[in-house]
Amino acid sequence: MKIVCVCGLGMGSSLILKMTVESAMQKLGIHCDVEHWAAGTMDTMNVDLIVAAEDFRDELQDCKNVVFVTNIVKVDEVKEVLEVYLKSKGLI
Repeated sequence: MKIVCVCGLGMGSSLILKMTVESAMQKLGIHCDVEHWAAGTMDTMNVDLIVAAEDFRDELQDCKNVVFVTNIVKVDEVKEVLEVYLKSKGLI
């Protein structure tokens, strides 16, 4: 599974979110490849899931495979959001 964490420039908060997503997925026992990109440069065609902060909801509203988190450093919150999404897709 390929997951991309996004932020405005693809350097700061997306890197933090990447580490949080990796921890959350590890807790879920799911192997994945996580990258971090700038929201404006990502290619959704090659991504299984996009994870972003609520701040990017308007920019990413047309994406079907996106979840939003309120706090990018809270592993348990991110884990819960990911778990709900993965269950809805029949992946866990």
